[in-house]
Amino acid sequence: MLNPKFVFFSPMRHAADSSQLAEHVDHAIIALDGRAPVGGDCALELLEPAIDAPAARVELWVNDLDDYTCTYGFLVSSQDGRTPFARGERTVVNLDPASRRPQKWSRDFVAAHDDLRKDLPAYA
Repeated sequence: MLNPKFVFFSPMRHAADSSQLAEHVDHAIIALDGRAPVGGDCALELLEPAIDAPAARVELWVNDLDDYTCTYGFLVSSQDGRTPFARGERTVVNLDPASRRPQKWSRDFVAAHDDLRKDLPAYA
């Protein structure tokens, strides 16, 4: 597949602003990785208002993966994928739970995320 991605549906309670849409992205990362994202940056561009949407469709892919960080590209859209609400990147850092210092990703993490690397620079 040229542009593999992970798709997650996140229930929406009301119209969402940029910080709430970023939370939907973090929920998708938790669903993918099984743990909450830590550290890093989130760059989000609002495209359309998310009003009266029952759920957000969050598509994730890997833009960059190094020893300690993973940068996901994302698109948040309506449940049917026809109306884009936001797009951007979310970088997470792998921290050792005890020392809180960066540690290398596990082989399993790298293998699973290699399958989500995007081959084209476009968001969608």
